[in-house]
Amino acid sequence: MDETRLFNTQHWAQAVFGGCELGDVRRTRRVVKMAAQLATHTGRSLARSCDGDEIVQEGAYRLVRNHHVQAQALMAGGFLTTVCAAAACARLLEIQDTTTLSYRHAVRQGLGELGGPERCAGTGLWVHSSLLVDADSEQTVGLVEQDYWSRPAAQRGKRQRRKERAYPDKESYKWQRASERVAARLGATMARVITVCDREADVFEYLHYKRRRGERFIVRAAQDRRLWDAEQRLFEQVRRHGAARGQVGVQVPQRGGRPARRAVLELRSAQVTLALPNRTDGTGLTPVTVQVVLAEETGRATEKLCWLLLTSEAVDSAEQVQDILRCYGLRWRIEDFHKAWKSGAGVEELRMQQRDNLLKMAVLLAFVAVRLLQLREALDNTELAAMPCTQVLGAEEWKLLWVSTQKRKPLPKDAPTLKWAYLAVAKLGGFTDTKRTGRASWETMWLGWSRLNERINGYRLLKEATS
Repeated sequence: MDETRLFNTQHWAQAVFGGCELGDVRRTRRVVKMAAQLATHTGRSLARSCDGDEIVQEGAYRLVRNHHVQAQALMAGGFLTTVCAAAACARLLEIQDTTTLSYRHAVRQGLGELGGPERCAGTGLWVHSSLLVDADSEQTVGLVEQDYWSRPAAQRGKRQRRKERAYPDKESYKWQRASERVAARLGATMARVITVCDREADVFEYLHYKRRRGERFIVRAAQDRRLWDAEQRLFEQVRRHGAARGQVGVQVPQRGGRPARRAVLELRSAQVTLALPNRTDGTGLTPVTVQVVLAEETGRATEKLCWLLLTSEAVDSAEQVQDILRCYGLRWRIEDFHKAWKSGAGVEELRMQQRDNLLKMAVLLAFVAVRLLQLREALDNTELAAMPCTQVLGAEEWKLLWVSTQKRKPLPKDAPTLKWAYLAVAKLGGFTDTKRTGRASWETMWLGWSRLNERINGYRLLKEATS
């Protein structure tokens, strides 16, 4: 998205939701206004985002309660914006993943179980999302698919009976369903898309579907599968007979009691044909041929890193293998989206009393969360770091940012760099760079940007009052 639209909440909201078909242009205008309010006051409730304006607040809640406005229509408008932006990208990653939204207030009666212990009090929604990322620039393009569902309490324990159910009736069908919908939206652009999934997507039927359709994919293997044309199973076959493709170093961050370290991964690649699982006899499926990349840590006996990736992409050179590994590494972007959606946009703090109303707000906040990711990426773009911050900030915005962070220092004649803007917004969010990384977390960035927005709005209101 154009950075000028991204940083101006009204322009952003119009770009994302202005195309929503809600049966009345006044409803679309109201949705755009609500989205701009939520983006300006990220993390606040709908009521607090209205800045005490009772008329605006009543209009917002009436729209949420309006049965003519459906969550699917809001999603469709946002997805269309993503599809248009994707057309300009030479290569795209469609990153799929599932998360849960947990609620404990009255609306729980209209939701479902989230699993865990049998007496677990948490209820909510399951959500499967597809996020598009530019594979070359590594910038987030936007959401292109979301599916919400509940698990009825009466179905607890059905996992033990999963072999009795047909594939389309299983929850694991979500990966194929998402791919079908994304392909329908993207049309010819789908040929430039690589679907990236974690181990949960290692489902034989799904791999078969992607191969049959000629769609591109990178899926991390979860199962040490039998092979059609080899005695060894998958992992051992690649270790023994895979072509060596060099090594790559990765930084393993500190987490919990685990110290940070630099790991060296040995790379191997091969082509294998996966044998049919026993459960698929008589279903019309055939063995699936895939390329495989194995990245395994050397010099470590326990807790070593090991990724085995099943892919449609070529693996004939070290460069190709490293690119596949890099693309899979970008899968973490959707985890950042989930954090931004929950902790940044506050989707789990919603208190709507009806399930449909809750869904509408969750959809709006999903796109607000994507904007948070895009804001951080725009400010942290190393290629633009030395450029003047006027590339993304207006004159009023950067000057207010200066006086908010550079105490008693006069305004410079020329606009400072984008790198300065990044650190200044982070500083507003409480960033102190104690680890000397020069990089702030996304939580810090959205908080700093939210505080800057509050000051910009206050300044503009004061100008209007005194003009």
